[in-house]
Amino acid sequence: MHTVEFTIREPKRHWLLKVFVAAAFSGFFTYLVHFFTTSTYNTAQTWTFITYFLWFFGVLFVFLIPLIARHYIHFNFSKLKIKHSYAIGMLTYNESWQDLKNLEYISVFKTQNGYEINMWFDKNDILNLAALTDADEAINQGLFFSEKLKIDLLDARKRGYHKWVDKVASRNLGKIVYSK
Repeated sequence: MHTVEFTIREPKRHWLLKVFVAAAFSGFFTYLVHFFTTSTYNTAQTWTFITYFLWFFGVLFVFLIPLIARHYIHFNFSKLKIKHSYAIGMLTYNESWQDLKNLEYISVFKTQNGYEINMWFDKNDILNLAALTDADEAINQGLFFSEKLKIDLLDARKRGYHKWVDKVASRNLGKIVYSK
């Protein structure tokens, strides 16, 4: 049994987005009920109609459900495992625990809206761990992840000025110290 040591959760979606998705699905099912209760049809038309409706429902599902689903990332640092899960209201889908293999480093860099913390693994695969607005909080969170995962931390908050962080000296001094 894996216990979760740390969970990253996406922020809640805006309520207007949820209303839009609910209205789209309600309209779809209302039209479906209306068609079957008011139309006269033959068997060939019915199967064609059902095929189109299944296709349209699939398109709605694929494009609209991710808009309201919340993504969670669960870490087990002691066993170096990760699990993703998705939730819509009370419905939850959990993936199985996966080993964190070929971890390279954690990077903290500046974006247009703030700072992102990314985990690099398997030769340039990236997992975005967090997006924050405060530079100091971002580097501290990056330091937390790099210490827990026992990998290096790259401070890339300034464009073209990337430096590796000395985690031991940073922890001892209580401020960020860079490797030489």
